[in-house]
Amino acid sequence: MKRLIITAVVTLFGLLHVQGQNNLTLYNMKPIPQKFYVNPANQSDAKIFVGLPGISSNYFDFGLSAFKLGDVVDAIRPDENGDTTFMLGEFTDGFKKKNFISISNAMDLFSFGFKLKKNYFFFNTSLVNNVRFTAPGDFFQFIAQGNGGANLNRKFDFGFGLDMMSYAEVGIGYSRKLMNDKLTVGGRVHFIKGIATVSTEESSFNFTTDPNTFDYYLQSDVQINSANSLSGLPSISPFDSTFEFTDSMTFQDAVNSIFKGGNRGVALDLGATYKLNNKLTLSASITNLGRITWNTNTYNWKSRTPGATYQFTGLNIENALDFDGDDVETAFNELGDTLKSTFRLDNNTESFTTGLFAQFYVGGNLNLTKNHNAGVLLHGSVYKKTLDPAITLSWNSKLTKVLGVSLSYSVANNSFVNAGLGFSLNAGPIQTYFVSDNLIGLFAHKQANTINMRTGINVTIGRGEKKLKKKKKDKKKKDEE
Repeated sequence: MKRLIITAVVTLFGLLHVQGQNNLTLYNMKPIPQKFYVNPANQSDAKIFVGLPGISSNYFDFGLSAFKLGDVVDAIRPDENGDTTFMLGEFTDGFKKKNFISISNAMDLFSFGFKLKKNYFFFNTSLVNNVRFTAPGDFFQFIAQGNGGANLNRKFDFGFGLDMMSYAEVGIGYSRKLMNDKLTVGGRVHFIKGIATVSTEESSFNFTTDPNTFDYYLQSDVQINSANSLSGLPSISPFDSTFEFTDSMTFQDAVNSIFKGGNRGVALDLGATYKLNNKLTLSASITNLGRITWNTNTYNWKSRTPGATYQFTGLNIENALDFDGDDVETAFNELGDTLKSTFRLDNNTESFTTGLFAQFYVGGNLNLTKNHNAGVLLHGSVYKKTLDPAITLSWNSKLTKVLGVSLSYSVANNSFVNAGLGFSLNAGPIQTYFVSDNLIGLFAHKQANTINMRTGINVTIGRGEKKLKKKKKDKKKKDEE
């Protein structure tokens, strides 16, 4: 089990140093080149942009599906005796069958793009992390209510899940304007090097109490895969008690090994925008379509007999009252041996694949003036065949040559309280920007179940100001003639 723990620590270590990606408000922010990530047909209005290494795009997103951060504090109250009590039943009352805690982040190491007539080319190198922890609502209901009364003969599902993925990517993107600039199509290919992962393919542990005999029925099915790209981890059984890092492995060795060998994948982004008329623009994209094949330092745990059932009728400790401790110990040892035999986990080192966190966007924008538009955006993320939908309304403006602002409201992550803000400030060639889909989560986090933001600094060249000045100058000269 040490393998699983160390792989998890490796990924979490990456989370402490990496920031990176949620994009409902960003989607409609025309001045920011990084909007290419959500729709590769979104061309920057700068002829050339360069993302400063490590600070051009930093993003962090944290989400809870079942409760707000403040609910944890509110559930801690003094009882009638003056003792502090955590009101578990009240706290978990709104929990669903499956409840999620998710973290997504990414950091650009370097990026740049340039325009060539009607074509736009985009390049990036990034670090990306995604984590999702799944908690079964039945577990908390069982703790709060027990297995008696109405819960007799009820099948409780105690299946927890953990999915973590950390990887580096190199992306190459391209877009082109067609049909007299009405249609723009684009795509981006990600070449991926996996760093570490833990993937819960199957996790079920069912518990039922017979209403007549009060016997317990246990049923389990588990399949967990893990892998990492650290060459210093020896290829031995994950259950080997002698497992340890090799003495010769240095930190530099670990970093170098991440970018060599296997654990590779590829992904694709596709997008398009279409100007239906002068007032209405439609757009759509799908991102992160791809998989990673993990074939280096892989470790798998799988139930030998998936779905096997064990009936627990009690322990035979008839001599316990005679203070015969050996009988009690023997009874528990026999129970442990039986459980191990029934729910045995086999382990091996087979390769496996994991999908990325695919997302799609469908949007429409009403262009009220040249610099002001109202937008509606439908978004969905797919996780283990489950769709998490969101909808965003936005107002997007270019207030001056140097300032762009977007205001948004989103219904996302089972929350109706998501007011977002984005702005970009261009001081000469230096562009600074900040985007958040939920300001409430940043400044009043107790009332929110989502916290996210993206920020960065770019160098932009050729934003169209000179061309605009030339047009005005030519018009003035023509009027004078």
